[in-house]
Amino acid sequence: MTLFLAMGITFAQQDQLRDQDQLKDQTQLREQDQLKDQNQVKEQTAAKDQTKLQEQNRANLQNREKFRVSMTQEQKNILENREMSQNEKREAFQASLTEQQRNMMRENQESRRQQRSEFCINDAGKQQQQMRQSCENTRSQSGKQTRGR
Repeated sequence: MTLFLAMGITFAQQDQLRDQDQLKDQTQLREQDQLKDQNQVKEQTAAKDQTKLQEQNRANLQNREKFRVSMTQEQKNILENREMSQNEKREAFQASLTEQQRNMMRENQESRRQQRSEFCINDAGKQQQQMRQSCENTRSQSGKQTRGR
């Protein structure tokens, strides 16, 4: 009778161990799937960010080229003058600008400010999201460890 009872307990323990192993395997598969999904999202986001940066760089280059084309020979001479200090060049160049050129410079500066601001906001959002994900992963890992003990 005790032999049957002991064998029953052994079978129950083996079933329990098998169930635990299956649960671990399923959990590992879920975690791997989540990591794959996260990596895909990161890659897609990185590609979008890269495309956006390239577009912004193209726009900045076009704006610079428009400004260069609008420059007079006098303005070019001021910038190329090696006898003047930086401050003198800046003051002389600023004084030589037309209203249209001043507007172009303002618009270009504002555009670059916006780009930097968007980048900082997006970057901060990504960092916060990564921190949240890291905290969630840590919580789920610690929860699994305490349940398994």
